[in-house]
Amino acid sequence: MHVNEHSVEIDRPSSKVFPYLVESGQRLRWMGALAESEQVTEGEPGLGTRFRDVFEDHGQRVEIDAEVVEWQPTERLAIRLGASSFQSTGTHELRESDGRTTVTTRMETEYTSRMARLMAGVITRHAQTRLEEDLVRLKQLVESES
Repeated sequence: MHVNEHSVEIDRPSSKVFPYLVESGQRLRWMGALAESEQVTEGEPGLGTRFRDVFEDHGQRVEIDAEVVEWQPTERLAIRLGASSFQSTGTHELRESDGRTTVTTRMETEYTSRMARLMAGVITRHAQTRLEEDLVRLKQLVESES
């Protein structure tokens, strides 16, 4: 299992931050490699909501099936991700204090293809850099709009 984790403090309450973590249109704005995101289940996002996401990075295009597997609005969100080369679970924990929210994102990934397993160290280091950049972008976006 390969793990990436990073936290960022956002000067907004968790009720303002949480929608950016689950709504396709918002995720496209702060996740740098996310090129497409479509909710494939009907209704408001919640437990069991599924998405089809496309990530593009370093000339690679990866289609991912995603499903919300934990749903505690304003506190915790977990999404299971699956593609041909990996299975992953991303968890966002939100802790609010005095109107500020600390978001901690943890990605646990198992590489399933032979090539991905061979490249796991490089992929995981790149994913850590991407996660840190994305969370900085999330902070800037939420703080500029709320």
